[in-house]
Amino acid sequence: MDNELSYISIRNDTGIPIYALPYTAEYTSGEWIQPGFTGEFYSINSDCLDAFDYFSFYYDSLIVYIKDYDDKPVKFYKNGKTVNYDPTLNPFTNRDMWLSQEFEQDLPGTGLESTERTHILEHFFSIESENVKSLGDTLHFRLNPAS
Repeated sequence: MDNELSYISIRNDTGIPIYALPYTAEYTSGEWIQPGFTGEFYSINSDCLDAFDYFSFYYDSLIVYIKDYDDKPVKFYKNGKTVNYDPTLNPFTNRDMWLSQEFEQDLPGTGLESTERTHILEHFFSIESENVKSLGDTLHFRLNPAS
């Protein structure tokens, strides 16, 4: 198929808006991701992208800010260090975190005011509320305020 793209994405499974900020040696570019949605932060004209290998090689770290929990971001580092998240679920070190899905999407075409149907192969991992330590601490406190 001529119109194919691969995406590397993060899926927000927290129920709260998150701001994902992936870092490389050259730049960083963040984006808000609403609950239940996936935010794409890298795309390439290829259907053979290995997201885990690419992410682990190209990116140095990923910081995820959770709305109203700005003082306790989730941090993933290439060296395997993880802050405020289950350390076994670091997308730099755990290949099993990465999932994929395929879909069709209308994207801007080559002509003026045109769109082209594009086949997307999206590779993603999820940020899940039960694995964010500060969200679990808050829920525990709300259910057991005296503890």
